[in-house]
Amino acid sequence: HGEKLEIMLSPWSPPAYMKTNGDRNHGGKLKPCYEGRWAEYICRYILEFRRRGFHVRMLTLQNEPKAVQNWDSCVYTAREEQQFLRNAIWPALVRHGLENIGIYIWDHNKERALEWAGTILDPQTAPMVAGVAFHWYSGDHFEALRILREQFPEKHLVSSETCIEFSKYSAKDDLLNAHRYAHEILGDLNAGMETFLDWNLLLDERGGPNHAGNYCDAPYLFHEAEKRLETRALQAYIWHFSRFLRPDSVRIGVSRYTDQLEATACKTDTQIAVVLLNRTEQTLSVRLRLYGMCARTDIPPLSIASCTIAV
Repeated sequence: HGEKLEIMLSPWSPPAYMKTNGDRNHGGKLKPCYEGRWAEYICRYILEFRRRGFHVRMLTLQNEPKAVQNWDSCVYTAREEQQFLRNAIWPALVRHGLENIGIYIWDHNKERALEWAGTILDPQTAPMVAGVAFHWYSGDHFEALRILREQFPEKHLVSSETCIEFSKYSAKDDLLNAHRYAHEILGDLNAGMETFLDWNLLLDERGGPNHAGNYCDAPYLFHEAEKRLETRALQAYIWHFSRFLRPDSVRIGVSRYTDQLEATACKTDTQIAVVLLNRTEQTLSVRLRLYGMCARTDIPPLSIASCTIAV
C-alpha cells in the first residue's frame, strides 16, 4: 500500500567490555557504571536507522532478559530493567528527541510477562512504557496474556518474536507448521495482542544464515545454488491476517460451537473481517450469525479461511 514498514529494535547484548562476563554471548549482566553509555549506544543506533529512512517506532529494552544463550544475550532482573529504564534509557531518549518511540518491556516468553510488568510499572515508570512484548517459545499461555490485558488495559501487547525452529519442528511439516503459527496468532489476538511481528520473512534454504546453527522456517526460503525462491505455507497463512485484519480495526467478540474451530473477528467502519482455522482432518460446517442474519459455509480439512462482511 506504499506505507513504510514500522520497525521494532531490540538490543541483544552490550559490547563485551560493558558486561560482567566480558563476553557478548553466554548471558552476563550490564555493569551499572555503563548504563548511561549503553543508553547512548542505543540512541545512536536508532538515529542511524532514521537517518537512512527507516521508520523506527518501537524499542524493547532487552531481548529475552532471563535467558543465558550461546549467542548474544544479557541478563536482567525486573528491578534492574526498571532501573535502566528510569535512570538511563528514558533520559537518553528524551535528550535526543526520541521520546515518541514506544518502549516495550519484557520481550520474552509470555507466561512471565505479568509479573515482570507488575514489578516495573509504577507511577513514575508507567508513563515511559508503551507496552509489553512477548515471545511464544514456552507454549500457548493465552490465559496469561488475557490476565495481562485485564491488569494493564492501557498498555499495548506485541508479539515481538515467533518462529518455527527446525530443532523443534520438522522442515518437512510445512502445512502443520503453518497451522501452529495461525493457532498462535489467533490465540494471541483473542487474548489481547495488537501486533504480531514475524521473526524471519526470508531465509536461505537451510533456514539461515545463523551463526549458532539455530535454523528456522520462514514465509520464503531462497535456494542460493538454484537461485530459486520457495514460498512456504507460512506465507499463505500469514497473508490471511495481514490482508484482512487492517491496522485501524478493533477486535470484536466471537463465539464458537466447537474447540476444533478457531476464529477471530475484527471490525472497521465499513466491514467485519473473520479468520477461521480448521485444524482437524474433517470438513467443519460454519454458520456466521450477525444482526439476526445467518450465512453458511464449509471449512475444508486442515485449512485457513477468511471472509469479510460489509457493515
